[in-house]
Amino acid sequence: MVEIVVDTNLRRKRPRRGATQKKKAAALFRIWHDVREMMQEAERLGDRELLHFLAVTQLLVEERALSTGTPITAFDQVDTSLPN
Repeated sequence: MVEIVVDTNLRRKRPRRGATQKKKAAALFRIWHDVREMMQEAERLGDRELLHFLAVTQLLVEERALSTGTPITAFDQVDTSLPN
């Protein structure tokens, strides 16, 4: 016979903390940079519909960066030649 034992006094995991503003800004910048690379690839392939979709995505990422109150005021003021 198999017996299942449940211990109710197990230590529970700590609740997750939210990311700091600096980490959020860094993540948004990486996403923005990746979208920019995909836009260049879509231009190379000549896919105008995908290019439009990615341009809208890029604008949404920029808008999110501005609305979260990150210290980055606009990505066009940052050296975007290389990701973080």
